[in-house]
This record gives sequence, structure tokens and C-alpha cells, in this order.
Amino acid sequence: MNNRTTIALDLAKDVIQGAKISKHGELLFNKAMKPKKISELLANSPPCIVAMEGCGSFHHWGRIAQQHGHEVRGMPAHKVKPFISEQKTDANDTLGIAVASSQINMTFCPVKTIEQQSMQSINISRKFLEKTQTATSNHIRALCYEFGIRIGLGKKNLKTSIAQLMSAEDEQLPPTIKDLLIPLWASYKNTEEQFETVTKTLKGTAKQTDTCQRLMKLEGVGPICAVGLVASLGDGSGFKNGRGASAYIGATPKQHSSGGKVKIIGISKSKGDTKLRANLFEGAQSVILRLPEKPKTVKQQWLTDLVRRAGVKRACIALVNKTIRTAWALLRNGTEYEPQLVQPS
Repeated sequence: MNNRTTIALDLAKDVIQGAKISKHGELLFNKAMKPKKISELLANSPPCIVAMEGCGSFHHWGRIAQQHGHEVRGMPAHKVKPFISEQKTDANDTLGIAVASSQINMTFCPVKTIEQQSMQSINISRKFLEKTQTATSNHIRALCYEFGIRIGLGKKNLKTSIAQLMSAEDEQLPPTIKDLLIPLWASYKNTEEQFETVTKTLKGTAKQTDTCQRLMKLEGVGPICAVGLVASLGDGSGFKNGRGASAYIGATPKQHSSGGKVKIIGISKSKGDTKLRANLFEGAQSVILRLPEKPKTVKQQWLTDLVRRAGVKRACIALVNKTIRTAWALLRNGTEYEPQLVQPS
């Protein structure tokens, strides 16, 4: 049982379900309120625990709660679900959130600052535009393939083929399909320009941010990974240690242990920050594939031995894990990264 009052919020756009439970476990109220009333509730309540699921607008409400001295406990939705009654209602969901927030084995999400959330928004928008561009190009290729025209892989082949197919002299496609391709191709080029603009914004943000510049000294960390790490970890104060930060992003292995027998079964592909983990994995691959024959640093020596012993993919995951832990230490302590050189024998 908590020794403080708990306010549980089931977040939504127009109406938020709010429940208040006293430190003795007594339900004071559980009702639907407008966002303005929730703001007033947080402002007028003495410091207490504010529990929410880590869903849309969580960080916004978390910042508001912190401004009034409350302790924010944000939880993944899949970890709250077991504590919710079988009857699916907003009131029951809110009570389930309150119960989940008091569990001793529950993990909580740190609240992002506006700077962190801005960086995350740039990264997410860039990924969205990349997916949109890929989806549009796949749609164009599929339309052409239905008429027996196979367009080669890559953007260069796509642009060359479309220029040829849409020319007045080319008769491989009927006029109606050519007319259809005009807005689709315009949409593709517009998305490509937007993607390049957002990428420049991301790189400019990394260049202007001191923490990103320090993280980019890590092996396999470029502007995209640096912005992602700062967006996820902040100043590192939201995690007890580097392992907690790595587990938050999803780079630590899962366990299936029983009877004193420990079994490691690899990392989860669906938990954590999947986009950031994928970018870090690609960076780790580039580092491992360019390892020198004679390692110059202790980390290069470690990677060389690990690749020989466990293979490239496992070595990549190990490097991602180490990179996140090192990044947490740099952010937490405000230090610079200096690789340790191999001592001459």
C-alpha cells in the first residue's frame, strides 16, 4: 500500500477518466473530466503519485504534474492490462492503472522534456516520410508490373523508368495509366523533398546540441542515433544505471529461468524503442564490418574476439548494448568519450 494519495488518469483526447485513491486505499472519486478540470485537479492537489499509461499525451500531462510537485508513474499499457477488470470501461481501466502503479516489480517510464520530445518528433516524422516514400514507390512499381513492366531496384532505376514510361513516345502504358502516374509521381517527389528537409533539420539539431556532439564520438553513432539517444535517455537521471537505460531501449537479453537454471533467449524484437535500436544495430554493423586487422583500441580488440567467438549479429547486439550504457554514462556525468588504446606489447 502507498503511503501517499494516488491520482490515476486514463488519458484521452476529449474526456479523461480520473480516480483519486487515499493513502489508506479508499476510493475518493472515479469520474470523467475535461482536460481543463484535470489541470485544476493537479494544481490544487498536494504532492502525490500521478499514475498513467505511457500513451498519447503522457509526457504532456507528466510535465504538468511534475510542475505541481507530483511524482509521475508512467507504465507500458501491456503491463497495466493484467490489473484491469474483465469489464472494459474507462472507470475500471483507471482503477487498474492505480493498482498497477503500486506494484513493487512495475517499471516506470521517465517523463520527457520538451527538448527530448521535439527531437523524438523529428526522428518519428523522418521515419514516417521514409515509409510513405517507400509505400508510394512500391505502389507505382506494382501498377507498372501489372502491365508487364518490371522496374529495377533502387531510386535511380525508378526515376529513369518513370521518365521513360511517361514520355509521349513510349507506348508501353495506356494513356489512362500515364494520367494516373502523374499525381502519384508528384506525390513521391514531394515526399522525397520533405524527407530531405526533415533530415537536414535532424542533422542541424544534432550539430547544435552539445550532448549529441559528445555522443557522436561513440563508434557507430551518427546524427540520427545521437538524437534518438538524447530523446530516449535525456540527461540519464531517469535510470539507475546503464543496464536500466539499455533495457528501456530494448537491447538487453530476455531470460527464461527456473530452478536455478538461467536461460538467455535473446532480445525482444517488439519491446523498447525499436526504431532507435534498429539504427544503432546498423551503426554497429558498419563498425564491425570495418574492423582493422590490427585493433588499435580495447573496444576493437573486444569486438574482434567477440565476432570470432559468437558471430557478427551477436557482436552487433553486444555493441548496441555497450553503446547505450556508455551513452547513459556520458549523459549522466557530462563527460567526453575517450576510447582506450591498446597497450603495445
